[in-house]
Amino acid sequence: MNRFEHFREVRKDLAALLGGVVDALASPALLQQHADEQRKKLTCLINRHPFLDLCYLLDAEGRQIGDNVAASRRRAAGKEDGDGVDRSHRPYYRLALNALSPVLTEPYLSSANGHICVTAAAPIRDEKGQLLGMLVADSELDRALALLEEDDIRRGFEPYFKAIYTLFSTGLLAVSAALGFHALVSLKQVWSAVAAPGDFTAPFQATILFTLALAVFDLSKTIFEEEVLLRKDIRRHSTTRRTLTRFIAAILIAVSIEGLMLVFKFALDAPQNLWLAVLLLVAAALLLVALGIYVYLGGQAEVLLSQHRDQRHDAG
Repeated sequence: MNRFEHFREVRKDLAALLGGVVDALASPALLQQHADEQRKKLTCLINRHPFLDLCYLLDAEGRQIGDNVAASRRRAAGKEDGDGVDRSHRPYYRLALNALSPVLTEPYLSSANGHICVTAAAPIRDEKGQLLGMLVADSELDRALALLEEDDIRRGFEPYFKAIYTLFSTGLLAVSAALGFHALVSLKQVWSAVAAPGDFTAPFQATILFTLALAVFDLSKTIFEEEVLLRKDIRRHSTTRRTLTRFIAAILIAVSIEGLMLVFKFALDAPQNLWLAVLLLVAAALLLVALGIYVYLGGQAEVLLSQHRDQRHDAG
């Protein structure tokens, strides 16, 4: 959902950017030119603005004039048809029908490539304001946002970052599996007839290994979800806060269980060292309090930043 929230925050700037691109070419003279000349100019528009996917012309009734002009990445998929298609039912046509300036649609799922897209449409009118047609351009939402943020370089490295995170996540998963295997092996000693009735070494060892395996697995799962499967928005503090919170929570669970195990162990074998286990539990409690304060203050900061952005956009 971060992309949609970000779109709402920068919609005015994005509408000005995409609207300016199509409005610069939209003119009554364009509709009067020969089809080959129209296609030549639309191709030039696509080539000069690589964030665009498709562009095409419509007449006043919403029927397409000529085939789609697609970017090179779309031409390979054979998306250059469309001549004569009735597009009067499309949201961008309805928005631009009574508009005097370019319009921008809400994000939608493109039927052409299955990606989230936005469409800018510039109405073309004569001197009397009569609608003659419109110039329409589609853009993937991610490409448009990346252009607005000048974030193309970082996004180009994202596949490599994801590959590295996948590698490390797989390594942590292997460590978790190894710890779990050793924990299962140690369980044999728990049920062994040779073990002394008062010897709790094997149960404690199994519990510690299972706890560490769970903590490492949760860390591996968090890294894989946040860095590989999901799209992280590095501009949002909530993204970092969520990842850090889950990591600290896994450590907190592990420390708490270890402290509880030490309480039982020292109570049975070394009561004089019981205060060490109590200190570990106190440290776990303080870590929980610190985590709660961090989450609260981070949430308050996010609310203040959101209010500031809203005030800035209202003022603009």
